[in-house]
Amino acid sequence: MSESVFLGVDIGTGSSKGVAVRADGRVLARAARPHRTATPAPGRFEHDAETVWWADFTGIVRELLDTDGVDPGAVAAVGTSGIGPCLLPADAAGRPLRPAILYGIDTRATTEIAELTAELGAAEILARGGSPLTSQAVGPKLRWLARHEPDVWRATRRFFMASSLLVHRLTGEYVLDHHSASQCDPLYDLDARRWSDTWAQQVAP
Repeated sequence: MSESVFLGVDIGTGSSKGVAVRADGRVLARAARPHRTATPAPGRFEHDAETVWWADFTGIVRELLDTDGVDPGAVAAVGTSGIGPCLLPADAAGRPLRPAILYGIDTRATTEIAELTAELGAAEILARGGSPLTSQAVGPKLRWLARHEPDVWRATRRFFMASSLLVHRLTGEYVLDHHSASQCDPLYDLDARRWSDTWAQQVAP
């Protein structure tokens, strides 16, 4: 029986990368794919989740598995990582409803950052979430989406980041790791390690 192989794929801002390794860390194969980051307006940066995140993942995995010395039947696990925090609204089946809004490089929600900071209190946000609201925060972008794209907002049943979308496609599970959740200011209570239902309602009532 072949020795176990482990795959890792990372979705980045301008490219995605993958690796196939043995349990001892020996690298069997590497692959990378450049992709386009859309800029539909000044201060706005987006990825098409299908043609960037998912297409990169499947293409890189295929390239890794096609490499001599990599036995597809020996793959024991797949690890994913990706840029974040991003905001991808999707329907109940996990189908994207619009391109993903990227992390701190996307500054469309400056008005919402100021509003939420005033409404929730800068000190309370810092105490609960560990950082002030900036363009890196997901919460203000949620309010922006509800305000500027109400049809998308009403149709949304799930939100994904790059890695969580890949996990959903691979397993059917709708999950997010604690580290990524902690970047969803002001929706996540860092000390309690859980979502704040109260603040979620205030972000987009």
